[in-house]
Amino acid sequence: MTHRHDAAIEGAAAAALLVALALRGTSPADMHAEVMRRCGGRSTDFDAVFSRVPDVVDADPARVLVERGRTEVALGEGWVAEEAVAAALYCVWRFPDDYRAAMLLAAIADGDSDSLACIAGGISGARLGVEAIPAGWIAGVEDSQRLQEVAARLWAARIGGNKRPVEL
Repeated sequence: MTHRHDAAIEGAAAAALLVALALRGTSPADMHAEVMRRCGGRSTDFDAVFSRVPDVVDADPARVLVERGRTEVALGEGWVAEEAVAAALYCVWRFPDDYRAAMLLAAIADGDSDSLACIAGGISGARLGVEAIPAGWIAGVEDSQRLQEVAARLWAARIGGNKRPVEL
């Protein structure tokens, strides 16, 4: 939310909504539909890119995760919110049950790959759980043990402090 452009605002809202839906185990197709229902119509830039994800999900990543306009199926390189969120969902949708594969696809993409992997990792991790993350990746994170403890406390607080489902 550091940028006041309507696509940046909708991109931030969509990323948060995607993680919330992922926590419920929502499929990528249903995530896309819900984001379009709730975030669509407020930014023509966001809508133009994000609406295309289902149409390109089966296309070659080398043609999708590139600068818009370079190919007919390009979602962009993720330098702006609408591209980053759309490309992140594309990576998760390509590998809905494989955290490692989704992250590798996002991380090797052209452009703002660290942002793509960050957003895709949040979505995929929320959907699949920490067990889906390769153990070596977790162990390699600086201060990993402390971060895991904080995550466990946050998860427990969410479960313990909220007995009813959160309304989206």
